[in-house]
Amino acid sequence: MAFDLTHWLEVALDLLPQALYALAYYVGLVVIMRLAGKRLAGQTTTFDLVVLIQMAVVLQSTALRPGTAHAVVFLVTVFAAHFGLARACAHHEGLRHLVRGAPRRLVAQGHIIDRALEQEGISRAELEAGLRKLGFDTPAAVELAVLEETGHISAVARKG
Repeated sequence: MAFDLTHWLEVALDLLPQALYALAYYVGLVVIMRLAGKRLAGQTTTFDLVVLIQMAVVLQSTALRPGTAHAVVFLVTVFAAHFGLARACAHHEGLRHLVRGAPRRLVAQGHIIDRALEQEGISRAELEAGLRKLGFDTPAAVELAVLEETGHISAVARKG
């Protein structure tokens, strides 16, 4: 069986649009996650999860063409894009903050920063629940609480 360059070029040209659709799908997911905010990453409710999954399914159904080869190209492209973005974010703080967001103070010296809660889409009740998980009864017991870029709350106790 001879190597048929024309055949392989046709296959590659058929699969190239699938790779581009997969890349667009991944970019769409990154944008959706960024618009949803850090809360979706760390403080996900069941409703948040259902909405995110549904959006991903709709995007995927429009981007994935039928056939095993297309599915493989789609998966490999999305994996490669994710791996590449993760590596780039690890080396470039500005890109990481653009993609994931920057850490934000929610409590300073025992006082809740309402504007930060509003901008991050977090209610006082959600903040207080996050602080209770960390062992703090009230925000007054916290010197500093931060919504990390992962969506989780970290806190430092007040002294004295």
